[in-house]
Amino acid sequence: MRLRVDGVKLADIVGYRLDMARCAALRSLHRLLDDTTFRPADTTALLLIKERPGCDQTMLGRALAGNRSVGMKVATRLEARGLLTRGEGRNRRSKGLFITPEGETVLAELLACHDEAEARLAAALAPGERELLLTLLGKIEQAVLDEEIGIAGNTAAQMTTPEAGVPQPT
Repeated sequence: MRLRVDGVKLADIVGYRLDMARCAALRSLHRLLDDTTFRPADTTALLLIKERPGCDQTMLGRALAGNRSVGMKVATRLEARGLLTRGEGRNRRSKGLFITPEGETVLAELLACHDEAEARLAAALAPGERELLLTLLGKIEQAVLDEEIGIAGNTAAQMTTPEAGVPQPT
């Protein structure tokens, strides 16, 4: 198989453009969070725990595009700040994560920053393009998940269920 290199531009590579857009979005959000002690991952964690009370660290880690240890580090940091608690989980070996009233208050403040960042991102889009973009991103994500299911079998299929903590397209 011969690799095609003539005429290929970075701007034409979907994965590259997705990565650059993600980096730009995170830079914008970090600027809005600069005056706080929070990170974008904290919003993701608190929102997931609010949406799925009792989720575990593995589910949290997956939602943060990581693994159980990533979920554990974020959960431990948020628990130390009184924003979440650990309680009864789905089995004896796991602890469920639950948002506290203080965590709900902080989440509302963080979501205000995210709303501003979202408005900045969508400012260049024409009416209807934001929804179209989200639909197209969902299709790309699903294509990769389908590929992973084919590669890993049931393990990847289990990771894609709503119970596994992976945000589902709406």
